[in-house]
Amino acid sequence: MRQRLIDAAAEEFVENGFAAATLADIARRAGFTKGAVYSNFESKQDLFAELFAQRSLELAGRVLAEIAGLSATDAAGRGGETISSWQIADPGWALLVLEFGLQAARDPKIAQAYLRERRHLRAQIEELISERAREWGVAERVDARNIAITLMALISGLMLEHAVDPEQVDERAVHTAVSELFASALTRS
Repeated sequence: MRQRLIDAAAEEFVENGFAAATLADIARRAGFTKGAVYSNFESKQDLFAELFAQRSLELAGRVLAEIAGLSATDAAGRGGETISSWQIADPGWALLVLEFGLQAARDPKIAQAYLRERRHLRAQIEELISERAREWGVAERVDARNIAITLMALISGLMLEHAVDPEQVDERAVHTAVSELFASALTRS
């Protein structure tokens, strides 16, 4: 039941946006009553936070699988490719994450859920970068925390730019930007 609600929420949020989506519509889409939503989640914010966590883990897992065993240079390109293809393939999700972030900046209840999940994601990305840096023998010279922060900010900015100008901020441009961030960080180390 819980996963059906999360899947229905993903569709509803992408289709209508976070602000316009209602728990009643999510419940109806999942084939349940609104009470079923409340028996699994405290609020729309908590439901979105769990959805956000799942999607973030999926992306981190894909990136990790793609770069496992690669050299630092090859990993920078492959990681950028994986992130850019995800972003371009699912522009509705990218916009939804931005919308949720804007809502979080204005609403303390939303901010708690958003901050918790963003910090969790950032920690996972930082650990992923640290693991790879150790594998490549450059761990002591890589600031994994700063790279994770920069990567998340870059992806957020690229999501917005792609949404507004998909012709120029296309998959190739996104791939290049992310790959260059990784390549630059690894070159400095």
